[in-house]
Amino acid sequence: MEEIKVYKLENEFLKVELLNLGASIKKLEVKDKNGNFRNVVLGFDDIEKYRENPAYFGAVIGRTAGRIKNTELKIGNKLYKLDSNNNGNTLHGGKNSISHRFWTVEKIENGLVFSIKSPHLDNGYPANVEIKVSYILNKNELEIKYFAKTDSLTYLNLTNHSYFNLSGNSENTIYEDILKINSDYFVGIDENSIPCETIALDNNIFDFRKSKKLKDFFMATDIQKTIANDGIDHPFIFNEKIGRLEIENLESGIKLSVETDNPAVVIYTGNYLQDIGFKKHSAICFETQEVPNLYLNPSFIDENKAYERYTKFIFN
Repeated sequence: MEEIKVYKLENEFLKVELLNLGASIKKLEVKDKNGNFRNVVLGFDDIEKYRENPAYFGAVIGRTAGRIKNTELKIGNKLYKLDSNNNGNTLHGGKNSISHRFWTVEKIENGLVFSIKSPHLDNGYPANVEIKVSYILNKNELEIKYFAKTDSLTYLNLTNHSYFNLSGNSENTIYEDILKINSDYFVGIDENSIPCETIALDNNIFDFRKSKKLKDFFMATDIQKTIANDGIDHPFIFNEKIGRLEIENLESGIKLSVETDNPAVVIYTGNYLQDIGFKKHSAICFETQEVPNLYLNPSFIDENKAYERYTKFIFN
């Protein structure tokens, strides 16, 4: 059995622990308003639990983040059947995806580069793909850079699945956190959590264009909130080419700003965390990516075109 190894990055602002399994963020410590470090991501104390990691804590997700309906992926004029691991659909790249595999690790200045190869028809996906994910510390920001190359036409949609709790205490919910998203549209989901329709955010409880406490959302009612097991598990489409959102916890004084060149972000409010021994709604995920299943901005790549994306987590 391959050994799970921990790699550390740190500067005066941030401390990060990363795993060679899933290229996962295990720990992310930032300074609170009193100058004390707090770990702001959920994870397992027992490192062996990352072999299963059913909630994908901190992991890189691929080849495709989110759900693909009926496991069917059309690329060019071919239809590919992917691995079925979620009610007849493909979730986060299928069973034993790159989130649950070992990556090679290389040190660079102020960071680490994680690499993995995914062969042709791996979980049904076409083409041989080489993926590199870099984690780079720059003062108060952690940047994740995604790069992939392939030998033939295929589709990629990568993200990171960290669960943020800016209080630093997983016994606290996110209800008091203040969220703001630069997005006029979100994407509704069906009963299987498959994204299916773009919805304008005017007069909608999912509207976070003006800063508001998550508590205000959770106290309201909406069929989309009910479908997601009383929370958010939805893509938000950014208004600008560079997407931005921010979230703040007043008790800790920690504010997180997210910046990305991805067209959307799937926000997930930990609606099933209680199933694995954590508190429901005790964290929030910002899975920057393309809208799953709808292919609104599809990242089709081939031997002449690489996949490149970035996301920055900036702490104040």
